[in-house]
Amino acid sequence: MNRKLAIEDAESPLPERQVNMANQLIRAAQGLKLNEKRLISCAIAKCDSVTRRRLTEAVTLGPDGHAAGWTVRLAVRDFIESFPSLNEKSAYADLEQAARSIYERSIRVQVETRRGPKLREYRWTSENQYHYGEGWVEIHFTGQVAPFLLGIEGEFTKYKLKHAADLRSVYSWRLLEMFAQYRNTGLVRIGFDDFCHAMEAPPSCVKDFAQLRRRIIEPAVAELTGKDGLQIEWKAVKQGGRKVTGLEFKFEPNPQLFLL
Repeated sequence: MNRKLAIEDAESPLPERQVNMANQLIRAAQGLKLNEKRLISCAIAKCDSVTRRRLTEAVTLGPDGHAAGWTVRLAVRDFIESFPSLNEKSAYADLEQAARSIYERSIRVQVETRRGPKLREYRWTSENQYHYGEGWVEIHFTGQVAPFLLGIEGEFTKYKLKHAADLRSVYSWRLLEMFAQYRNTGLVRIGFDDFCHAMEAPPSCVKDFAQLRRRIIEPAVAELTGKDGLQIEWKAVKQGGRKVTGLEFKFEPNPQLFLL
């Protein structure tokens, strides 16, 4: 088996391609800062329309007992094309640093069991390569994350990469993905703990809803409203007291932009 399974580029421009992810990944803590999120989303967009066969190849165990995974090459021009606000002079350094950081990151999936929550961790990548002269990096996704990203069937979320191009906050991006998951209903109802987990809210925000509202929810809603034209209404849900137990978001896309 080819241990360096590579994904070929599609013909459409990268910003026009879909970012496809299993819904489980939307609800997971992704462990990414803004430039890391940009790099991962570019790489996912390059995997747009990958077949189930490629998923099978990526998760098949090799002689060493490890799943093959797959490799995606990103040129600095891909990064600039997808995110025009980037400084061209520092774009390669940003791309390289994001890849180095992702190498240390993991996805944390929380599963509820009868004995309480169980946490699983998956590494994003297992190997990187950098080519300074040609201006590209290669990231090798682990086979463990393949079911979240390749040949997805059933419950999954998609949006065009260009709709995240101007976002300056990773919280806004995560909220956009949450809305994309419920694009057909325009309604998101989520428990407080699940929301904090998905947003990767800092402990101070988890403990104090006023901080969560001020630092995460209100800025993210304002950015999605201003940059992507979403019309958003939200409220905190309280049951049996003053403690916030969940959140409800109602949204609809700007008809001119048709975000989702």
